[in-house]
Amino acid sequence: MTQERQPLLKVRDLNVVFGSRHHAVSAVAGVSFDIFPGETLGLVGESGCGKSTTGKALMRIVEPSSGTIELEGVDIASQSGRALRNIRTHMQMIFQDPISSLNPRRRVKDIVAEPLDCWKSVKGTERDVLISDLLNKVGIDPAVYGNRYARQFSGGQCQRISIARSLAMRPKLLICDEMVSALDVSVQAQILNLLEDLKHEYGLTLLFIAHDLAVVKNVSDRVAVMYLGKICEIGPGDSLYEAPAHPYTKFLLGAALEADPDSPMHSQVLEGEPPSPLNPPSGCRFRTRCPNATELCASEEPQPREIAPGHQVACHFPLTITRK
Repeated sequence: MTQERQPLLKVRDLNVVFGSRHHAVSAVAGVSFDIFPGETLGLVGESGCGKSTTGKALMRIVEPSSGTIELEGVDIASQSGRALRNIRTHMQMIFQDPISSLNPRRRVKDIVAEPLDCWKSVKGTERDVLISDLLNKVGIDPAVYGNRYARQFSGGQCQRISIARSLAMRPKLLICDEMVSALDVSVQAQILNLLEDLKHEYGLTLLFIAHDLAVVKNVSDRVAVMYLGKICEIGPGDSLYEAPAHPYTKFLLGAALEADPDSPMHSQVLEGEPPSPLNPPSGCRFRTRCPNATELCASEEPQPREIAPGHQVACHFPLTITRK
């Protein structure tokens, strides 16, 4: 018998609620997923669905209201003080805005060295060699640019510096929060190729948060689709894109722009606006925009169920799946 592969990160029933008791916003509502060593899990959805809040909650930048976040069996959500600081060295986050995520008054080499200096893990010549190596890895010449300030760099260069900083402590998990959405398309491709190379070189595991479905498809092993604080579908990237099982996933894919001028136009359009998280619909949160909704969808919340190996959907009436 072969031993079942254990997830690096296990998230169960994660909830994040903002505001007071009378005006509470449920930004993340009962989210559960696993990320296995060496894989990339893509997290997609409309703006405001809770993707970035989920990523920040994993790092405890935003405090979870309830739920468990286990990294190699240790519950991050229950840690505090030095224990939390220790476990955070195994997780790093790359933020959406590469320019504002770097201190404009600090030199590039000092920005990359900051995690090392905080933990005093390496010093002297070893520290300088490591910083130079990280900058070289991301395509920034330390001899030319190491003493320049962050404000002197473009968005793509700042994101490369952010990647170098995130690798300083040799993390196991990288959370990439819309890391290429603010960059030009040509620069996006360069950053994504760099990230893929570094993933294999350093043995990284990635949570890749984005709203661009084409980008997510190219970089992810599995994809989770989020709507109004909940994950409605999760599965292998190829099968989810070829045959989506949740109506929202189908609409989301239909709205994606194709570079092929001969590709067929999608006639179905998702009507209406997402409901307010202050007062989400009863039952299925997507039912107010779903053409297949029935009374069951209003009275009973659908629970995730496996419809194919590794493919789960939270829908009472999943779409027919055809496999090639």
